[in-house]
Amino acid sequence: MTTHSESVLSFDLGSGKDASEPQEEYQEHTTALSPEALSDLVQAFCRDTRTDAASSSAEKFKHALITNAAQSHIKLRQRRLGMHCGVCLSKILKNHMLTTLDLYGNVLRDVGAIALLQLLRAHATLAHLTLGSNDLGPESGVAFARELATNRVLLSLDLGTDASALYPNRFNSLVGVAFGQALTQNGTLKRLGLSGVGIGKLQDKGADAQSLAAAAFGHMLRQNRALESLCVSNNTLGTNGCVLLLEGLAKNRALRELDVSNNGAGPEVGVVAGQCLAAKDSGIEVLDMSHNAIGPNGVSSMVSSLVANTRLRSIDISYTDMQDRGCIALANALEGNRSVEHCNCAHNGISEYGGLAWADTLWSNQKLQSLSLSNNALGDEVGVNLAGVLSQNRTLTALDLCSAKIGDEGALSMIDALEGNTALTKLKLTDNLISETGGMLLADMLEKNGNIHHLDISSNQVSHTSLLRIRNECKRKKAASASHEPRALQAQIRVLRKKEQKILETEFRIARTVSAREEAQKQAAQEKAALQAAQAESRMTCSSAQREVDQCLEQVDIIEKKLADKQEEYKEFVETSKATEERLEAALTKQALEKEELTALIEAANKELMSVRAAKGLKIDKMNGQLGQQRAQIDILKDEMEEVQNILKELEQERSKLIKAEADRKAAEEAEAARQLAEEEALHAAMKNKGKVKKKK
Repeated sequence: MTTHSESVLSFDLGSGKDASEPQEEYQEHTTALSPEALSDLVQAFCRDTRTDAASSSAEKFKHALITNAAQSHIKLRQRRLGMHCGVCLSKILKNHMLTTLDLYGNVLRDVGAIALLQLLRAHATLAHLTLGSNDLGPESGVAFARELATNRVLLSLDLGTDASALYPNRFNSLVGVAFGQALTQNGTLKRLGLSGVGIGKLQDKGADAQSLAAAAFGHMLRQNRALESLCVSNNTLGTNGCVLLLEGLAKNRALRELDVSNNGAGPEVGVVAGQCLAAKDSGIEVLDMSHNAIGPNGVSSMVSSLVANTRLRSIDISYTDMQDRGCIALANALEGNRSVEHCNCAHNGISEYGGLAWADTLWSNQKLQSLSLSNNALGDEVGVNLAGVLSQNRTLTALDLCSAKIGDEGALSMIDALEGNTALTKLKLTDNLISETGGMLLADMLEKNGNIHHLDISSNQVSHTSLLRIRNECKRKKAASASHEPRALQAQIRVLRKKEQKILETEFRIARTVSAREEAQKQAAQEKAALQAAQAESRMTCSSAQREVDQCLEQVDIIEKKLADKQEEYKEFVETSKATEERLEAALTKQALEKEELTALIEAANKELMSVRAAKGLKIDKMNGQLGQQRAQIDILKDEMEEVQNILKELEQERSKLIKAEADRKAAEEAEAARQLAEEEALHAAMKNKGKVKKKK
């Protein structure tokens, strides 16, 4: 169900297999395919990848075939299988007692997928098929949809694509419509995965404004009573498409799991989802509405029905922008709920105010097993309050508080509360505000308190030594708890698996015997038809006439049903009309009273307006008088300013004259000084010459 969105808690729950099981599986795998089949598949793989049979990639593929291909199931995920491998598999698997075929993440394309479709038609035991992320187009999508209309063996079909896939399946709304129409006739398929395949888009890749695929699925859910799991996440269905889908779900009792995450839905979807959950016949146990802009109003409307709901076990409303108001509504609803076991509220803009509501919820709720409040700014106070509840709660096993701004106080309080709590085994506190000292104290307290198997405080300011201590202590406690599991139960499981294998082999032999008997009956019928041609022709004529009569009777039944539906609609319309008339009469009476009140208010307002206008006129006259006085003062100031400017001009002219006279005086002084300097130099030269003459004499 959650292929693209984060799960309620991302803890590894373990496989639960016994240590001796892998050897048994390997022995079983080695006899699954014959050497000839292995050789054919390797050659087909080399043709698809354009490599040699002696290359390392071919050897790895052969090893994957040996280790992942059992008699009852084949799992070859992301092995670069192309169309030639698809055709080869369809040929060599016809005589295998195959129940599961998983080819996710390859490159089969339409040719390989349609070849496998032929295998599906001829196979009597193939119940689970996965072809997600194989670069399939609308052609193969429509072909698989049409096959579902007549197939009575397949229980699970997954064509979904992850957002990070290299070769995603690319469908359109026509494929969605085809699946919706086919499933109205199918009574065996239990699970359908169509995540991220684009059934909400038209052939030109534009958005489907009419939501044809969603309407077809909504119509299908009103009639189908076999489908238990439906995943249509990341298909851009929009608000209208999700509403059409959920309206069909309201009349469906069989569906257990629904994933409509990441479809661009708005608050209206939350309201309709709440109506579905409130219905008495609702069978939904797992609901994923994450990555939709439902908002606080939509979330509040949706979760209000959880008080009376007794079927829902898991709900994912992360990335819905529920904020504090939606969070408080959810916490209050779960306070009285006795069925929800897993809840994811990550990435919702929840603050400390909304986080505190969960303390009261966990105090009274004794059903919730896992809760995620990661990536919300909760703070230390929420951690301390949750710690006070954890000491009394005996059902919560996993708690995710990553990126919640929890510091040393909140973290230490929670570990301290685990002294009397043996239920909580997984706690995530990554990317918070835990210091190095807090990490050391957490490691010390963990050795004494609780039954924690997984405590993650990475991405904090904690030393590597403290992280290793915590990790080793968690491993020790996990190993200690695992050692208490009964060995006899594991042995019984292995015996039951062997019996299951024998049952499957017997079913396969019975299916082959039945098919051989049917073939013999067909041959006998052909011989009998050849000997009695005339009688057969008359019977055909009678049967055709009988079919026409049956068709007429069916049409009459359909018309009678439509007539009954129209009569019921007419009765409902009459009742609705009466109620509407009563509401209109009451509304008219109310409007008359309101009109009288408004008339009185208008008259009072008019009187008040007249008085205000009179006061305003007097004030305007007074202000006009003051304005005239100010204007006269301004004229006087202007005259004075002009006189000052004239005086300044005259002063400027006198200043210019003085500057010019000063310059002339300086020039005359400089000329006089130059003349005197020249006379002195001449006198000095003359005296010098006179001295020289005297020396000569």
